[in-house]
Amino acid sequence: MRADPNLKLRCVVRLLTTPRGLKMLVAARLASECGRSVRAVFDWQQKFRTKGCMGLIHTRSDRGFPRLYTPGDFDAVISAAGRIRGHGDTRREWRALGLPGSYQQFRRWVRRLQAFGYIEVPDRMGREIRSA
Repeated sequence: MRADPNLKLRCVVRLLTTPRGLKMLVAARLASECGRSVRAVFDWQQKFRTKGCMGLIHTRSDRGFPRLYTPGDFDAVISAAGRIRGHGDTRREWRALGLPGSYQQFRRWVRRLQAFGYIEVPDRMGREIRSA
């Protein structure tokens, strides 16, 4: 769901004119009015400060897809996520795959895939269980 740039600008102006001690309260109210997260409201403010109004207009065309991994790399992450049971397994898989990016990025994707139930995660005994 995209937010209207005018709505973003109104939120940013209200947040910029808010006294320092009340920013979180105002950001939470703005986020609930817009149906977005507090983090999104602060992101809009940061984009406005760095790029002006154009920062509020630009959105990623590949939203929802990882920028770091190619489709083939991401398939390897998905298959590795099914084999990973613990911290040592995660680091071992990351080293074996030789993917671009950091270990933390790889671990974050693996945990997301496991937490949201996109893959079956084996327990320590090798039985398939749902992660959630």
